[in-house]
Amino acid sequence: MYSELIYHNVPTPPATNIPLAVAAPDGGFLYAGVRSINYISAEPADAAEKSQVKIMSTRFNIIALDVSPMWGKGRQPFAIVGDDLSVQVWDCMMGGAVSGHKAHQHQHEARNFRGSRPFETAVLMSYMSNGNILSIDASDLVIYCVASNTFCRRPTFIPSRNHHPEVLRCSPYNNNVFALGTTLGAVLVCDLLKMSIVYKFSGHKNCINGLAWRQVSLPFEEEKLNLDTLSSRAEQWRSRKEDEVAEASSKPKPKPPPLVKSKPGESDDPFDIYNFDHLECEFGAPVDARRKSSDDCGDDFVGLEKPAGAAALDFVEACESIKADIISNRSEAVGGVEVTLDDCQPTKPTGPLSDASNISNNDSATSNNQNAALPSDSTEGSLEVIQYSSSSDDAVIVDGDAAKPKREVLHHIYHRAEVHAPETSQIQMNPEPDLKTALVEESSTESIISSSINSSIRPDILLVSIDAEEVVMIWNTNTGAHAGKNYSNGKSTDQYCSVMWLNDRTIVSLGRHQLSFWSLVYDRKMLRYKINKDKQHKCGTKDILSFATKCSKQQLWVCRNNRTTGLMDPLTGHIITNYSSLVFGVRAMVECPDDMNKIALGCSDRRVAFFDLSKLATNGTAITTSHIGSNVYSLAWSPDCLQLACGTYDGSVAILDVETMKVKRTIQGPQKKEVYSLVWQENYIYFVVNRKLCFVDLSRPKTEVTVLNLMERTCFLSIRGSFLFLGSEDGVLQLHENKPDQIPRWGPVLRQSALLSRYITDITWNPLESNVFAVVGHEKYFLILEFLEADRNWRTLHTFTASNPKGSITSLKWSNYQKNLLLTFHIEGKVCMWDTHDPKKPPLTITYHCPMWCGMLLPSDENIVMCSGKSISLELINIKDALAGDDRNICSKVDGLLNVKWATKSLVQPYAPPTRAEVKKIQRKDRRRRRVHGGPREVQEVIPDREATNDPNDQKIQEMFDSMTLNQKPEPSQSTNECRKCKENESSSQAPESVPTTTRTCLYLAQKDLNKNALGKLAIVLTEDAEKIDKSVLLSKLFGTKAMAKELIEMELTNLKQSNSKDIAPLCLTISTFKLRKELEEHIANKTLTEGHLAVAPSVSYVFWRDCCEAYAKQMEEKGYIMHAATYRFSLGQHREAIDLLLANEYFKEALVHARISLPATDPKIKTIINQWLERLEKTGNFGAAALICVLDNEMMRGYMYLRKFHNCKPEIADLMAQIKRLGQLGEVLDGCAPGEPPALNGEASDHVA
Repeated sequence: MYSELIYHNVPTPPATNIPLAVAAPDGGFLYAGVRSINYISAEPADAAEKSQVKIMSTRFNIIALDVSPMWGKGRQPFAIVGDDLSVQVWDCMMGGAVSGHKAHQHQHEARNFRGSRPFETAVLMSYMSNGNILSIDASDLVIYCVASNTFCRRPTFIPSRNHHPEVLRCSPYNNNVFALGTTLGAVLVCDLLKMSIVYKFSGHKNCINGLAWRQVSLPFEEEKLNLDTLSSRAEQWRSRKEDEVAEASSKPKPKPPPLVKSKPGESDDPFDIYNFDHLECEFGAPVDARRKSSDDCGDDFVGLEKPAGAAALDFVEACESIKADIISNRSEAVGGVEVTLDDCQPTKPTGPLSDASNISNNDSATSNNQNAALPSDSTEGSLEVIQYSSSSDDAVIVDGDAAKPKREVLHHIYHRAEVHAPETSQIQMNPEPDLKTALVEESSTESIISSSINSSIRPDILLVSIDAEEVVMIWNTNTGAHAGKNYSNGKSTDQYCSVMWLNDRTIVSLGRHQLSFWSLVYDRKMLRYKINKDKQHKCGTKDILSFATKCSKQQLWVCRNNRTTGLMDPLTGHIITNYSSLVFGVRAMVECPDDMNKIALGCSDRRVAFFDLSKLATNGTAITTSHIGSNVYSLAWSPDCLQLACGTYDGSVAILDVETMKVKRTIQGPQKKEVYSLVWQENYIYFVVNRKLCFVDLSRPKTEVTVLNLMERTCFLSIRGSFLFLGSEDGVLQLHENKPDQIPRWGPVLRQSALLSRYITDITWNPLESNVFAVVGHEKYFLILEFLEADRNWRTLHTFTASNPKGSITSLKWSNYQKNLLLTFHIEGKVCMWDTHDPKKPPLTITYHCPMWCGMLLPSDENIVMCSGKSISLELINIKDALAGDDRNICSKVDGLLNVKWATKSLVQPYAPPTRAEVKKIQRKDRRRRRVHGGPREVQEVIPDREATNDPNDQKIQEMFDSMTLNQKPEPSQSTNECRKCKENESSSQAPESVPTTTRTCLYLAQKDLNKNALGKLAIVLTEDAEKIDKSVLLSKLFGTKAMAKELIEMELTNLKQSNSKDIAPLCLTISTFKLRKELEEHIANKTLTEGHLAVAPSVSYVFWRDCCEAYAKQMEEKGYIMHAATYRFSLGQHREAIDLLLANEYFKEALVHARISLPATDPKIKTIINQWLERLEKTGNFGAAALICVLDNEMMRGYMYLRKFHNCKPEIADLMAQIKRLGQLGEVLDGCAPGEPPALNGEASDHVA
């Protein structure tokens, strides 16, 4: 896509059936239109610069859209899923698809499927955090690697019987995690690495419509509050410690009783363990030989942390002091401090739970092993608290609560550090020997506090979901807990809802076409999030289809129902920037005669659009539309420029009031066909519908449409003053003059010329030269003519030829400021600018990927070309540089699907399903075999390919191999495939079912006596019992009387009728019974006559035979045997009826040859046959055969017209046309009354182009 050439683009309206929109990482906006993708770039820093708008045609509807996380690194990739179930990766900078895969397409599905698909074939798609694409349907899960252009397909592990996927969102923080919303309201968090469902959240009661991920951390206020709280607790602890040390130093310390060894089991004193006779080096205490100060301990210290400085640490004295404190506490009335679960409850974390807590909760075994292997900060803090807990247990006030013992407070701090300690934190040892013990105490306490704060502010990964009833719920994917929920009053479930994050504390939801803002608040007491209505943000519009969040500035992109797209500020609720839109396929474009900047557009979505070029800004201009009721094909302004006539697809003309934008009147044409041409002159509107010229008088409100029979096969009209120009589908241009005094307003033909070989599409007058006009049509040629009003004639000034041999021009537009420039719009996807001052110069060509229909040079700046086409809404191209240079070709856009590299199946499959039991068994056998034979231990993973085992081609090949044998030849039906067409020809060549077949006998019952148990029948005959013989042996009736023979025939006929025999046997027997008439009348009534019946019918009578022949002819006609029916009608002398029968069934040659023989030479039936034959050839496009028949029938003019219908006039065709014109003396007829003019080539005068 050459964005530097595009002056401005008008995006297409957003799709209403599946509104898809996503924000690009750079702040741009991507949304899906009808068979298109639109991209609007972020607002530039300089207000004078224009935002970039790109429209990409997809040629199919889009069912999924997502943007790549790799956006901006030299590329702008995004992915779509089309309604053909193909996943495609597009590059916004290139404007087309670069790669994709068709893994979700199956052989039983049509490739060009259009319309809504059932759920079983729906495909969900989302980008993974590593740039790959995950797509899911009802049966398969496909991972597409964009870098290698390969995909891996595996059967889905999500049970489709219980869960029908509706929404898919991959986690942007983990490559293996994705979330899936189902139709029953369940939210599934799945892991691709484990191929399993990690969490199943069940809180919604309706279908999930939207999911959004967010990594959320505590706000600054809560972090500061936690820091201040823990710091105050540490300061209180230090001050109490200093007071205790000062008090202990001022008072003499009583000498504790000496430690003596006691017998085990005889004393319950718990401090007997400190007897050094049996416990040496306990808690790092030295033996008697090495009992010295801590300065001499050197590197042989055994404890957890080496004491620093010169302070001696006497463990014996410490143990004695602890024992004295415990004994004194026992003597008090109040018992010791007991820490219960209620006491530990307030010490739960004040922020969201961290990943470490999640891991410990979900996988305790793994967490315990890791904690055992890696010492954490919490372990260090807990040991130091125990070391300095030997002081008195005074009461401490913490956070304004009631006084609590110091030991309980320290236990709370220890518990906090233990809960929030991260897994990978290491012990920070202080090896410096010159630090004091007090510094060790302070550093230990600070390590506890820092560990608690760092772990408590670790961010949570939250997932927000919304269902069809606008119920929003938040889930913590770290812990699998429900975090928050709002309650909606809406009960409608058929609406589209969506949800996104605006920031860490604000959620935006869409429901009932309006936005709602929700604030996220963390409840410190309940340890969960709450969703409240946000009062800071608001939205002033209630017609929103889709939206996306622009995270850089916390703004919103919105697509609205009024066909506009804008950027909204959620703090004020107002639209900052607004972009209007137009659909693809603008068929008509006309400027207002009073104001050239006011443009009217006829759209293909049953609307008429208006915009003012003088108000064209950096983001486009405001486009207003009005609904007409049908697609608009032509437009015409009223003489006062206050009304606009619109020719529609259904043959009606709608009159629109421009000021009120309402339809004032609708005029229905005689037929419901397209109105391609429309002219408004004074109080009359002229239009062409289905090859008929019609007009209506607007001065009479209830007048009906009048049809003018001025020309056959009219396709276009133009009125210039009092002259009417008509173009036909044969390329003929006629001139008529207005006769206001006569009842027929338009007079006879004044001038007629065959200008083009096909239909005329446009007749346009030069606005600067009133007598010059151009004629274009379905041909690569177009002509510039000069109208001679005094002579009622015209002459050709120039003839231009397009480069494409199969070219076709749809419309033409002159420049409003330069009389020598004009634009042509071609069906093959070109816009050409021609110069009549230099006819031999090749035109400036703008190439597109779709048919172009209309356009113009911008009235305010003719260096800008404004055009529209089948897949172009409205595009403005800057041609200034091209006009200044030598390059005459401009490529604005290319086909987006022209260079797609489709992916192949990956041989390396990172996400494999669990190996089946039989495969594991084979692998174990192979390993045992290799161990026994001493071979190399190579482990080869066997992954069964589900597709390879189910390939129908492999099954066919296997069947062919199984059917191959060497002992016997294959039957023809097994070895060869019969052609279906050959079978049809064989069946058509067979005789009809009514033709009887021959058999070896007609006495089947008598034949049984000879073939079945003849000896038994003989034994019955030898008994000479007449009654028994008559009953058992039917063959005996042949040797009896005449009556017995008739009885045998009756029995045989009854048997044949019951068996529904179609051979000649029943007819043969009927003749002998003298009941032939009755039998034939039954066949006539049942329509089962055969040619055998007709052969014996004259034995009854001649009249009866004719009746039988006529009945048989009708019977054959009903069964489709036209030649049989015609033959019998000819035999009856019904020649005209037989010819009509052949003609009705398009047997033209047979009908004509019989008509030439049977009918008079002047009979009109012959001409009717020829005309219908020619019409048939014209419909099939066989113009050469039609011209041959016309010349043989001495209709030279008609044959000439058929030759002119060839799309590309080759030299041999032109020679034949010249010969027909010479032999038929058609010069004056074709050229009218104009004098002969020499033929011309490009740029020269020519009146006829062959």
